[in-house]
Amino acid sequence: MTAPRNIIAYSDKLFTPSESFIPRGYTAFSRLKPVYFGHDLKGPVPEGAEAVVMGPLHGPGGEAAFKQLGTISAALEAKIEELQPVAIHASFGKSGAYALPIARKLGLPLAVTYYGGDATKTTNTKDSFIRVYNRRRAALWAEADLILPCSDFIRRELLAKGAPEDKMIVHHNTADPNRFQPGEKEKIILFAGRWTEKKGIDTLIGALAKLGPQLDGWRVRLLGDGELKTGLVADLEAAGVTAELPGWIPADEMPKHFAEAMIACVPSKRAASGDAEGLPLVCVEAMLCECALAATHHAGIPECVKDGETGYLVDEGDVEALADRLGRMIADVEATRAMGKAGRAFALSDFNLVNQSKRLEEHLLRIAGERGAL
Repeated sequence: MTAPRNIIAYSDKLFTPSESFIPRGYTAFSRLKPVYFGHDLKGPVPEGAEAVVMGPLHGPGGEAAFKQLGTISAALEAKIEELQPVAIHASFGKSGAYALPIARKLGLPLAVTYYGGDATKTTNTKDSFIRVYNRRRAALWAEADLILPCSDFIRRELLAKGAPEDKMIVHHNTADPNRFQPGEKEKIILFAGRWTEKKGIDTLIGALAKLGPQLDGWRVRLLGDGELKTGLVADLEAAGVTAELPGWIPADEMPKHFAEAMIACVPSKRAASGDAEGLPLVCVEAMLCECALAATHHAGIPECVKDGETGYLVDEGDVEALADRLGRMIADVEATRAMGKAGRAFALSDFNLVNQSKRLEEHLLRIAGERGAL
């Protein structure tokens, strides 16, 4: 059997705990092997993975010269040539901008995956000479071989900003069905995310406050932390809503929370900064665990939540509508269970980790072949 060919998997912040979807995306690779490149090691290198922390390889000017000027030192070039990669896959637009000079210097095909705020935030979409990504954005889109938005919503956002339609292929986020499986369901309403504007936690708390006695017999579990938490917890208490508030939960502990919850809430909305979701992984993780979804018509959420079938969708920020849908789900437990089962079937069919990983490998093999790199 022929040994896999290397690709550069560029992510400037390597193995950030909240970005486990990056290494997971290469799970089913058989003909290609990712070698991770970046500058900040934010978590442990996965077992069996190879990572290159680039800082020691830079010449005069260091990391700043590489990022700001695109300077490729002799040591960095030699390291890349030693690996003989056939392509570069960058995660997030900013990493794509940093990887662009490498692609130019080595003549490598470049694919970039966009996940959300990198395509929607005003800071990333405005013209700015100061920020590297903004300065190189047009060149990145012109020279990249492939652009992979994580949802059709992100594809439309990029298209509206001038990204070339013929280079874009939607490549949905996925979760691991071996990790996220249904358990013994309890009457739990679950939120898992940062307590920030984009996550819409204020909408959910407003809806919970309106439910009042309808919540009797149900537990409300709100995971995570963030700048809005102190004020919103006070709102909960003022409304007489009792909630479990465990704070930040390690990724390894998340499956058990979804496994036992009957309803998962994803009330996301676009923030004032323009920040929006791509396709929240929490939706797929919850669906794999047979949670019914109470969510919003936001970003890529309607691409994975079927309104009335696997959950309910309401408009962003609509407290009344979210309270109404949660009330329906609480009142008809069997219908809610059925939604959860339908959600798992849909996630296994259309958001299958193995299938999506194989598709990513095929995309990278294709652009490498088209450039004669194989």
